[in-house]
Formats: sequence, structure tokens, C-alpha cells
Amino acid sequence: MKKMNLLVMSLVSAAALSFTSCSDSEDLANDKAGQEKVDGFYMTLTVQSPNASGTRTSVLDPTENATAGEAAIKTGTLYLVDKDNKIVFTGNLKDLTWSGAVKGENGSTTPKQDGNQTFEIKVPAVEADKTYRVYFLAGNNKPAPEMDFTDTNKNVFTATSKFAAPFATNDNFAMFNQNDAQVNGNGYSVTFKQANNNLQNPAKVYYDGAVSPIKVERVVARIDAPIPGTSKVLAEAPADASAALQVAMKDAKKKVAEIKLLNYAVSNLAKKSYVMQTWGADNKLIIPEGFSYYQPTEDFGGNYDYKDGGFTTTEATKVNYVFENNSSEKPTTMYFEYQIKLDNSKFTGPADFKDGTFYRYNNVIYTSFAQIFEDYKDVTNLFAEGKNAGTMKAELEDAKKVETGQEVKDVETKLSEFRQKYHIEVFNEGKTYYKYVIKDNHIGYANAIQRNSIYRLNINNIFNVGAQVPNGTPTENDYYYLNVTVTVNPWVLNEDNVNLQ
Repeated sequence: MKKMNLLVMSLVSAAALSFTSCSDSEDLANDKAGQEKVDGFYMTLTVQSPNASGTRTSVLDPTENATAGEAAIKTGTLYLVDKDNKIVFTGNLKDLTWSGAVKGENGSTTPKQDGNQTFEIKVPAVEADKTYRVYFLAGNNKPAPEMDFTDTNKNVFTATSKFAAPFATNDNFAMFNQNDAQVNGNGYSVTFKQANNNLQNPAKVYYDGAVSPIKVERVVARIDAPIPGTSKVLAEAPADASAALQVAMKDAKKKVAEIKLLNYAVSNLAKKSYVMQTWGADNKLIIPEGFSYYQPTEDFGGNYDYKDGGFTTTEATKVNYVFENNSSEKPTTMYFEYQIKLDNSKFTGPADFKDGTFYRYNNVIYTSFAQIFEDYKDVTNLFAEGKNAGTMKAELEDAKKVETGQEVKDVETKLSEFRQKYHIEVFNEGKTYYKYVIKDNHIGYANAIQRNSIYRLNINNIFNVGAQVPNGTPTENDYYYLNVTVTVNPWVLNEDNVNLQ
């Protein structure tokens, strides 16, 4: 399971901060034996952010620091919670100047992303000799309704856009107590003593019997734009590939001159997230229930029709902030749209279309129906009775023609019907599609991505022309999807080596 790198922050001095107390006055008015109500305790709070040099996993490299906007904290909220899960103090912090960078060690002026600063905070109206749990929420966004500590999974964020807004906004990223197998998010506590009523002797936050900073992490994950590492189709078939697949891969290698990444999209983006990461008894990540996904799989069409479910370019959208996901039915998935340029010297006769449209029939690529009918000249009624190269081309031309008026079919609907009717793959305008289910290989099981991690797909090899539409089902599914090696670190790079087939 992942472990996180964390950047060290502390809260600003009492004079610079604005606090609001949510203490229950009636409860605090009832002094108990051995306890004393004191107006003016002080405590020291250090928050270790996800940009620190510490790590949450045994995987230390590669690392990638957050941007200034991803690291900065301008506002935050401190919560003190008693044994009955009541919030006895809420400290609302405003106008913070924490950028995530401090001066370097040993007099160095070079900013260091993991520095420590310590500040004292005045906490009114809490009881001496009483222990309180400590939580810190970075940013000014709160769950609706307000925070409830009777059970931390009652606290849920709801995104207002596909990219987890407003919880992933520069200078205002939502962060909360780290909670996983290595760090218990409920394990931070502070106990006030009578002597903590002055700045010279503040109470300190403890974890597992020792003074400790509160480790927080971003609520969102980051999925970077893919990196196209190749423009060639390679034909090294897997050892267990069928004869048909080997034919297809060899044919693609011979006929494809160039393959270029045009667009990509990320689908099945969760709309909700627990404020604190939540795990089940089986050590599996838990996400909230009862929501629909942004850009779900169906937004990208079916087996035969194309839909633009949210494609973008690598230049237009370099990063995608998303909530963590744990669904086997709706796993977070990246789609790739490629442009195929064929080697015309490998084909006889002219192509049917000048826009790059080509076909694949029985795992072989063609640019004209004349070529298909020539290869199958001994087959009677190849596509249907009375069909020949001319009638097939004409029918496809009609399907590709944009029609106007009422009750007319759009191009994609007509193309879908053509593909299904004749059991032929039509790569309209030379475009082909691949998809990859993004997963965190350190979490211990498939189809899960988790918060405070960067996922980046490096495309190393393409073994074959992909599907004719984003959700198209190639002849042999397994070999048409991505083979990825993932490196997982907290807000550090999840490096994926991708083989497209």
C-alpha cells in the first residue's frame, strides 16, 4: 500500500490567525475532579504536508515535487475532538503565507520544499488533563454538512466538475490527515496541562507516544497527460498470441507508416470522496456510494459507434485532478486517440477515401473495397447478395455524408450500422483507439487509484492498430489494451511503461 512523501508546515502565531471556537460551553462549564477549565492554553502544531521528503512507501524514486500552487496553503482548519467525538475547538486559519518552501539548511538561501516551522496557537476553554484528538484540514472547502467526527466516513466531499473542483485549486488544495496501514489518521492527540497556559510551555501533539507532526495528504490524485514515446507500430507478437493475431500484427507493421497521438481522455471520474482516506476490514480502499461518474465509459460510445466523451490534447490539458476510485465496474480509464498514416506503396490501386479512412477485414488492413473483393474473389456474396466493391464504397460514402433536416441520422450512427451490418472495421479518417485501466500497483489489487499520487503513462510500444472506436472490442481484447509497469509514490511520479496493441 502506498506511503506518502510529506512537506512540513506549521500553523502561524496566534496573533496572525483568526480562530473560531466550537466548544460546547455547557459541557466545559462542568468541571470534573482532577480537571481544571483554563482560559488560554497554548499548543504547538506542526503539519507535515505531502511535499515533504518523508515517504509513505518503500519506493523512494522517481520523485516529483508538487507545483507551487499544489503545495501552497493559504487557509486551513484545526479540529480538537474529545472522547465522545464532539468537536470542542475549531481553529479557522486565514491569510496564511505558507508556500511550501522555506530557506535551506545551514544558511543556504536555496528554497527547500520540506522545511519545518513551528508556531504556537492559543486554545481557549478546554480542560486540563484531558486528551483530545487532533485533525487538520487544509484549504477553505468543507464537506456539507460540517465536519462530523462520530465517524470520519460521514465526511464527504462532492466535486462540482470532472476534475475534482473546487478541491484541487491552486493555493487551495484540500488536504487532510493521512490514514493508511502506516499512519492512523485518528492517532494524533494533545493533552493540556496547567503549565501549558503560557507561550513558553505549549502543549504538543503526540502520535504513538512521541511528539509528532500531523501528516496530511491531498484528497485528490493527479493523472498527467500521456507521453507518446513512439510513432511506429511494432509487430513482436506475444508468445501465446493466436495465428490470427500474429497475422494482424505483421500486417500492421508492414502497412503502417506512422502512428501519431492526437487526443486522450480520462473516464469514470468519481464525484465524491471521503475527506479522510477510508479502508475496509479486507484492507481495500473504500469510496462513497450512491453517485454517478463524470465522463463514464458509455460517454465514449459502444462497440461500433464513436462518441466524444471528453477528449483533449496533451497541450490543452497537461494534468487531471481526480478523486480516488475503487470500482471494478467503473474503473478510472484513459483513452487514446491515434491517427494512422498508411504506406500507400503497400496497396494496389487507389484508396476509396482521401481523408485516410481505411478498413480491417479478417485482421488485414485495406484502403479499398476493390482490394478486399480481389483477395476474396472466390467467395460468393462476400458481404451480401448483389454487393460489389462499387456498391460497398457508395454505401459507405453515404454513411459518411453529413445530412441536415429532421429525423436524419448522424454520421456516427450510420457508420455504426454499416460496421455491424457487414462485420467490417471502418477506421474513419484513419483514427484508431486504445484504452488503459489506470491502477496503482502498490495498493495490492487491481482497478484502484488513490489520493495524493501522480499517475503518468509513458507509451513505449504499439503492437497493432487499435479499435475502430473508443469502446470497440478488437478480435482479441487482451492484446489490444495496455501493458503497463507502474511506479507509485505519494504526489510523486507513477511511471507507466505502456505497450499498445
